[in-house]
Amino acid sequence: MGVGRLAPHRVRAKYARALAEIPLPVRSREGTDPRALVMIASATVADRELLFGLIPHHPRLWVVFAECEPPILGHLTGLSDATFNGGTSPGSATAPGEPELHITAPEHLDWTRLGGRSATIKREAVAAWQAAQRDCEG
Repeated sequence: MGVGRLAPHRVRAKYARALAEIPLPVRSREGTDPRALVMIASATVADRELLFGLIPHHPRLWVVFAECEPPILGHLTGLSDATFNGGTSPGSATAPGEPELHITAPEHLDWTRLGGRSATIKREAVAAWQAAQRDCEG
């Protein structure tokens, strides 16, 4: 059964939240050198160490494995100040305040989808992003 325009708002909201939990596969990661990233934090998810890094003046938070090939897992978008304050765009695909995880390495897609790992990665990424903003703003 599809979710039509007459479905209750709660069903549509729950459906949107479920879709937001699914990591999005992205086809290309060309041009991103993990050594060029400015690392801002690290976290352990399912016994693997993840590093969070930035390319200066680019609006993405990259997620890299410390010891795994290929090293780049993907990146997160939607980490702006407006996102953390509840979102400013009504009708967006994700819930307000929810970043999107884009997986650039298809080899890691199955690992990411297991046992709530994508939600854990998003939570750690948001914490890293907010800590970096606090450090930069003083």
